[in-house]
Amino acid sequence: MNRRPVKGSLTIEASLILPLFLFAMFLALSLINLMRFHLNLQEAVHQETRKLAMTAYREWNASAGSVGGEVLARINGPLLSKAPVKGGAGGIDFSGSKLDNREVIEINAAYDAELPYDFLNIFNHRFCARCLMHTFIGYEKGLDERMVEKKPEEYVYVTETGTVYHRNRECTYLRLSIKEVDRSALKDLRNRSGHKYYACSSCGKGAGGRVYITSDGTCYHSSLSCHGLKRTVNCIPLSEVGGRGPCSRCGY
Repeated sequence: MNRRPVKGSLTIEASLILPLFLFAMFLALSLINLMRFHLNLQEAVHQETRKLAMTAYREWNASAGSVGGEVLARINGPLLSKAPVKGGAGGIDFSGSKLDNREVIEINAAYDAELPYDFLNIFNHRFCARCLMHTFIGYEKGLDERMVEKKPEEYVYVTETGTVYHRNRECTYLRLSIKEVDRSALKDLRNRSGHKYYACSSCGKGAGGRVYITSDGTCYHSSLSCHGLKRTVNCIPLSEVGGRGPCSRCGY
């Protein structure tokens, strides 16, 4: 059985959906306008609080009424005149502001939102723009000694078997310059100080034609993994060096 289309059905559906769509769009625009107004109010509250904090050293005569007037004067006229606030600009309540403490200033701007097209009062809630700031009146007299930072303890570098401490992590005693050479050439090689190289007591007598030397050491090594070529460096406070003396190169 074939169903015949009913004439005018699309018109009926459009007449039902279009008003709902337009209502949702107007409500969304109203919410955007509310957010825009609240952000501007918050910025005005912040700017006024900052101004009062900077001038707190002078004679104090701020009141909720005067502060409220200054805050509203900072908001763009057209935006304020169309504020989505119950009672208009006069409905913004500044009585919650705390202005009797010369050290801390708090401005509170509370209001009840009133959005057009929100017939069910879904978004009509109470909002508050608030700013708390310490006044610019300096610090308490007599705090000089307590406010002076203690000098941090110096840290130095030591090795597990070393007898000295180092102030520079890049010291040549800590960062070895290892070079591989022929064993037969050792008799003609000298370290940075002009001293000859002798066999390492742990690995120097090993087999092999190639050995390892350092620019500042006095031993040659047959194994690259010898503990004489390794430096396990620890960073410790200077007060914990024990009997270690300062390095002759970086210990100052």
